[in-house]
Amino acid sequence: MQQAVQSILSNKLRSFLSVLGILVGVASVIAMMSLGQGARVSMEERLASLGSNLLSVRGGSARLRGATQEAGSVTRFTLDDVKRIAAVNSLVKHAAGLCSGSAQVVYGSSNWNTSLDGVGLEYGVMRSLIPETGRWFTADEMRRRQKVAVIGVTVAKELFGGNVNPLGKTIKINRINFTVIGVAPAKGLSSQRDRDDVVIVPITTAMYRVLGKDYLDRIYVEAVSASVLQETIQAVDRTIRRAHRLKSDDESFSIRDMTEIQQMLSETTQTMSLLLGSIAAISLLVGGIGIMNIMLVSVTERTKEIGLRKALGARKQDILLQFIVEAVAMTLTGGLVGIATGTGVAWGMSVVAGWSVQTTLFSVVLATGFSVLTGLCFGIWPARKAAALNPVEALRYE
Repeated sequence: MQQAVQSILSNKLRSFLSVLGILVGVASVIAMMSLGQGARVSMEERLASLGSNLLSVRGGSARLRGATQEAGSVTRFTLDDVKRIAAVNSLVKHAAGLCSGSAQVVYGSSNWNTSLDGVGLEYGVMRSLIPETGRWFTADEMRRRQKVAVIGVTVAKELFGGNVNPLGKTIKINRINFTVIGVAPAKGLSSQRDRDDVVIVPITTAMYRVLGKDYLDRIYVEAVSASVLQETIQAVDRTIRRAHRLKSDDESFSIRDMTEIQQMLSETTQTMSLLLGSIAAISLLVGGIGIMNIMLVSVTERTKEIGLRKALGARKQDILLQFIVEAVAMTLTGGLVGIATGTGVAWGMSVVAGWSVQTTLFSVVLATGFSVLTGLCFGIWPARKAAALNPVEALRYE
């Protein structure tokens, strides 16, 4: 092993170039897998903000003279439907109605056109909307149809700028005075829609004071756990059909399972991570070929030395081991430096580009193991070639 290390150090530039190929490969694997894992974690965090084990119940649409009417034109839900669904407490953790529309919001000389969501009391917990600045509605405010509002980050910025605290301020929503009691957590974009561009008010206030609706646009239901999600769907379906006296084949409403979207996005991100890792692994393969090339050149250059060693009593396995140690030492060195480089590149991407990255122990172990395996695989052939040399012929080699 000592002789193998001395041989590597005796040709520093050539050894460095060989190590460089492995270094780039390992760094690429670490950086790409960190990027893929970061994207996956970021996606899971965003999905968690939608609510776990969430169902969306929406009224169906009718066809009149061949034209499809608006959603909810057949089965229109009421607040009583929310109570009936919530009563299935063995399967349902939370249930909340949603009544939406548009609104013109005014504060002082500033005005902004935005979305208005009237929501039930449990909606804030289900959709992770409980304000960090301010508070959520109370049951008493919901019952008394109080004119209080939780505004999104975009609305707060457009109305108050960055210097005014919106809490306690009075704003006009469709010419009706409301008191701001909270600022909803930032949610970002979703399907080209700014989820922070919204004003949230109690559902009773929205229905009877602002929008003039006597029905809900949608009901959100959260199951107690993912394992009973299908049972919850069936229970909600039975509850609605019984309340509205609908037949089993009547498709006048729909229940959408949000976990289907989560599973699809999770599989997509996993595929992307594997693709990025596979592309980076090609760099390791190229680096391994470079190691093999250098080792073959080394065998040719050291033919006389190998013959001398064998003439002095070196066994075949001694020569084999020395060349394998040289190959593994170079790839392992490149792997360790590559891990540090790849981690640094991943951190740089997160700082400069703002991308979400996460380096995992699995990616480090995988890259290191792959680099050692590369050294073994591509070092065996040159090592066997060196070990198989005839000492007499090798001593006569010029």
